[in-house]
Amino acid sequence: MALADAARRYGINDQRIGATRPFQFVAGRTRRTRERGADRTVTKVLIAAVPVHGHVTPMREIARNLVKRGHDVTFLTGSIFRESVERTGARFAPLPGQADLAGSLNALFPEREALRAGQEQIEFDIDLTIQGLPAQHAAVQELLAEDPPEPVVVVHETTFVGVWPVRLGAPGRRPAGVIGIGVIPVPINSIDHAPWGVRLPPDSSADGRARNTFLNEVAASALRAGSHRDLVTTLAELGTTEEPPLIYQGLVEIPDLFLQLTIESMDYPRSDAPPHLRHVGTLPPGEPDDVELPGWWSELTSASRVVLVTQGTLANSDLGRLIEPTLRALADLDALVIVTTGSDAVPAALPANARVAEYVPFDLLLPHVDVLVSNGGYGGVHRALWHGVPMVLAGDTDDKAEVGALAEWAGAAINLGTGDPHEADVRKAVETILTDPSRTKRTEELAAECRSHDPYEAIAAAVEELARREA
Repeated sequence: MALADAARRYGINDQRIGATRPFQFVAGRTRRTRERGADRTVTKVLIAAVPVHGHVTPMREIARNLVKRGHDVTFLTGSIFRESVERTGARFAPLPGQADLAGSLNALFPEREALRAGQEQIEFDIDLTIQGLPAQHAAVQELLAEDPPEPVVVVHETTFVGVWPVRLGAPGRRPAGVIGIGVIPVPINSIDHAPWGVRLPPDSSADGRARNTFLNEVAASALRAGSHRDLVTTLAELGTTEEPPLIYQGLVEIPDLFLQLTIESMDYPRSDAPPHLRHVGTLPPGEPDDVELPGWWSELTSASRVVLVTQGTLANSDLGRLIEPTLRALADLDALVIVTTGSDAVPAALPANARVAEYVPFDLLLPHVDVLVSNGGYGGVHRALWHGVPMVLAGDTDDKAEVGALAEWAGAAINLGTGDPHEADVRKAVETILTDPSRTKRTEELAAECRSHDPYEAIAAAVEELARREA
């Protein structure tokens, strides 16, 4: 569909597309700084993220680290994240118009929640991404134009597409370089595995590659018949001269470098991976949030076995999907069951062995946890990996089905393959992990691999590499 038609379909005023709010880089800052006894060049960095919690959170930590290294950082995202972005020391710039989503997608677009979890919701999100592209592009262009003499490196999370137009020949300011940061499973196709979302294990045998080639073409044909047409039209209206790749491919191919926030053991092997795709490890624990610990905290630190249950930061409006079935399944288990709701929702019943809180930082909880039961957000799964905690995963929204398949393949989790698990299946999976030492041994191996990486150093080196190339 055309951009205006797509905007009307979702109740968005298409006149807002491309509307921007004034913002200026601050010029005249010292261009060199001292760090760790070395002379380092200050680089202007524009970090960009769609206003979704799981996408903004890792980018905030990256911004904080780049600021500490002395770089001049501006952070472009939704207005609802202004305060938390400014606490990193970066300057905040708001996304304009329809790109400035203020709330969960299901709250903003009730029709999305009515769609089937999985592919239907993902197709909706792709449409929404394409609709937001012109506003993202306009915001990036305005920020780049404020200070033309100095190169700017753009660092964006996977799904931000505001640099696509100039990378595909549209007129406008061009950044010195573009770095993609992978905050969802790597979405590109490969001859060695099935397409994103199919949830089949990788297979590089002759038969497996024939299967993968067929499934990849089926997925590509579906995109070409649908959202890719809208992408081509939208980009052409912005003046592009090159044919865009399919959106899943382009998310990785468009940047100069693509740095995936994971370890190689938590990603499918690809003999045909693009050379600029690098696994840089998961982010280490950040600065602790200023939170008041719940009254039951001493019970947590003294318990012999602890199970943590969460539905994450987005899919938590209906606790009947995972939290409540898990509470019932584990009600007579000899373990302390900790529930974090992520919202003001309250479980219908709380067994004697359960304790609840709306929010406690994962990095405070996980050192005391033996099993995580989760719907499988990419960020939360990697927090558990860092701490060596095995998981039971039950998710089917957004990227969670793919995350669950990846984590099970890596040996980090038992994947229940549904967002509405049966109590008996949850109980069996939790008991399997608690009684099988090999499960914990494997996650400890993955934790050691996580800790062997320094993603902040890799990202900073990439920023400086691209800035030097421009200079």
